[in-house]
Amino acid sequence: MARPLYKTASKRTFKLDGSGHAGLYFDKFCDKWDVRGGHWRLSSSGGDESPKHAWIETVAGRNDIGDSGRLNEACLRMTKLVMSAGGRSGVFVTESRFATGLGRSHPVENGFAWHQTLGVPYLAGSSVKGMIRAWMKVGSGNDADKGEMERLFGDKDSIGSISFLNAIPTASVRLEADVMTPHFAGWNELNPPGDWMSPVPIPFLATAAGTPFLFGIVGRYGATSDELDLAWKALGEALEWAGAGAKTAVGYGRMVHDPDRSNSLKNRVEEEARGVKERLEEEARQATMSPFDREVEEACSEKKYKGLRPDQSLLKVIESGTWDDDLDKKRSAIERLKSEMEKSGRWRPVSSKKKPEKDKDHQNTLKIMAWIKKTKK
Repeated sequence: MARPLYKTASKRTFKLDGSGHAGLYFDKFCDKWDVRGGHWRLSSSGGDESPKHAWIETVAGRNDIGDSGRLNEACLRMTKLVMSAGGRSGVFVTESRFATGLGRSHPVENGFAWHQTLGVPYLAGSSVKGMIRAWMKVGSGNDADKGEMERLFGDKDSIGSISFLNAIPTASVRLEADVMTPHFAGWNELNPPGDWMSPVPIPFLATAAGTPFLFGIVGRYGATSDELDLAWKALGEALEWAGAGAKTAVGYGRMVHDPDRSNSLKNRVEEEARGVKERLEEEARQATMSPFDREVEEACSEKKYKGLRPDQSLLKVIESGTWDDDLDKKRSAIERLKSEMEKSGRWRPVSSKKKPEKDKDHQNTLKIMAWIKKTKK
C-alpha cells in the first residue's frame, strides 16, 4: 500500500496525533492505494474491508480532533469580535450526526469540510447565510418580505446588512464513520432503477452528536438591532428544525441552543476585558508614582504580609531591616508610616488605657517616635 506522492514519501508511516491537522492528514495522506497497469486505484489490504472505510476509520472514533487550547482561543476571539461589533453569538449543540462538505472531491468519494487552520469540521459562513435565507424564505411558515430579505442578504447588485461568520467547534471533536446505501446504482435507459438492485455501501465521515459549535453574526452597512434579532432568531429555528450541512432531510445536522455554554464564553470575554482595564489603570497609577513609592508598595505586598493593614505591613518591612543601609529611604518610610497611622486614627503618643503596655497602637507610636529621633538629621 502506498500514497500517490514522491517515492521518498509514498511509503513512509504518517501518524496523526492530537496536535496534528486532521484535515491535512485525511485529505492528503491516504495510504490505501496501489498501482495496477500503470494506474493508481484504491485497494483493500485484504479481506472484505472497503479501503475507503478503512481510511475513514483512521480519523474516526477519536476524541482529540482539534487542539482544545487553540479552539478555546479562537472561540474567545470570535465572541470578542461579535460583542465589540454589537452582533449576536451563541453555542449550539448537535442533536444528531453532522456532515459537512460531502460534496468536496476526495479519494473516499465523499469529502469533508475542514477548517483551514484549526483542522476541525466547521460550517462556512456562506453556508450559514444560505441556510438562514432558505429558512426565512420557505421554511419558517411565514412569507418573508422581499425588501426585508434583500436588506438582510443582499441581491445581485449589493451585499446584505448582515455578515455571517464561520461556525466552529468550541472543543476537541469526535468523528464517526457512517455509511449510505443507495439502491439505485449503475442503472441506464436499458436497465432502469428498481428495488431488485443491490445496495452500494458508500462510507463517509461525520461529526458525532453532542458536539458544540459557536455561531456568530454581525451587522454592517447600517444594520439595525431588529434586523440582527430577526436573523439570529431564524438561525436558531433553522438549526433546530431543518438542520445544517448535508443529509438534513434524514435528520442530520440538527442543533439546539446551549445558553450555559453561550453565557460562559461571553462572561469570560467580559472578565478578560475587566482584567485588561484594571491592568491599564494600574499601569497608569504606577506611572504617577515615584520610584521609592513603588519600592515601598512592592515590599509591603509580599506574600508574608498578606492580610495586614497598610500601617502593619509597612511596620513589619521597616522592622525587617529592608532600608537599614539607606538612611534617607528608612527615614522616608518611617515618616510615611507615621502619616498612615495618623490618617487611620492609630497614632497615640498618650494611651487612654489603664495598662498602656497592652495598648498596641500606643506602643507602636512610641517605637516610631524613637525611630524618628534616632534617624533625625
